[in-house]
Amino acid sequence: MPRFAHPDLVAFGERILGAAGVPAEDATLVAGLLVKSDLQGYTGHGLSHVHSYIERMNSGLIRLDGKPEVVREGKTTAVIDGHFYIGQVVAHGAMKLAMEKAAEHGVGIVCLRHSGHVGRLADYVEMAAEREMIGFATVSVGGGNIAAYGGMQPIAGTNPMAFGIPDKDGRHIILDFATSSMSMGELNNRVATKEPLPEGILLDGHGNPTTEFSAFRGPPRGVMLPFGGHKGSGIHVMAEILGGLLSGNGRGMTWLDKGASAVNAVFLQAISVEEFQPLEEFVGQVEELAAFIRSRKPAPGFDEVRVPGDGSRKTAERQRREGIEMREDVWRHLLETAERMHVTDIPKPLEARLDGRIGQPDRTSA
Repeated sequence: MPRFAHPDLVAFGERILGAAGVPAEDATLVAGLLVKSDLQGYTGHGLSHVHSYIERMNSGLIRLDGKPEVVREGKTTAVIDGHFYIGQVVAHGAMKLAMEKAAEHGVGIVCLRHSGHVGRLADYVEMAAEREMIGFATVSVGGGNIAAYGGMQPIAGTNPMAFGIPDKDGRHIILDFATSSMSMGELNNRVATKEPLPEGILLDGHGNPTTEFSAFRGPPRGVMLPFGGHKGSGIHVMAEILGGLLSGNGRGMTWLDKGASAVNAVFLQAISVEEFQPLEEFVGQVEELAAFIRSRKPAPGFDEVRVPGDGSRKTAERQRREGIEMREDVWRHLLETAERMHVTDIPKPLEARLDGRIGQPDRTSA
């Protein structure tokens, strides 16, 4: 698989989005967040989304003339109607507002409705952690592929949830997970790379457990299961309530029925640590806890014990050195999209050389 320098991919994404009519500042934000996902190893939320975003712009599911609007506001709360603008831009602004309220009043909660796909929630809770606040977020995805515990028909989308806790030197504790047994991005990545699917993830269209994607896809269409049995199913429902109902967006499946499954509704919260205890003391305790967890003896089959966020940081550090790996099919689709948008300045893969460091790039791009 080809590897590319991080800045080259960001600039490439900016050019494609700009050619689609996205304002320059917003194209920079969106491309940066998509490539950040690729950099950290979450390819299901990466630059591969550019193609679908442009399709949604063309179909009207993402409206470039939409102007995000605060429709309700209190001292610590707000509701933003995204008017179907690009999700990352609207969610980024919503989290900034939540942090501003937290800085002034101790806590800020912003609900966002009628938004395009917001990408990884980790990006928004990390914004809070960078401001030395605690971040929490959850989403009603606006689709229907996950069944409730004990069911075989869908009730909602994958409905992720995320937490961000500040730690020293940028080693923040970041937890971001789909409340389904597997994110759709991970499922699609495994199917594309022909990796076997584990048990306990899918039911076929007749309600029977399956590890075959074709049986899940149908017809009849199957469902994914929530993680953690009835407990995960309950958390999945809470995400639907906080993201979808509290924001005024409604149930996610209503948007699927309207042919607009990409509509996201988001609950974003920022908490000022200093409202509870001195910031330095809290961050020091977080650092001690993280060090303690990492010091524990790993079980057989594991090399280390990690804190949430460790794996993505290590992957990002490696791929900054060696280049970001892109699947062949993803890169091909990006090139096809660039051609349709008349973008001709295409980044070239890095040429690696061996100088004592595996995969050290020889140059960035030509």
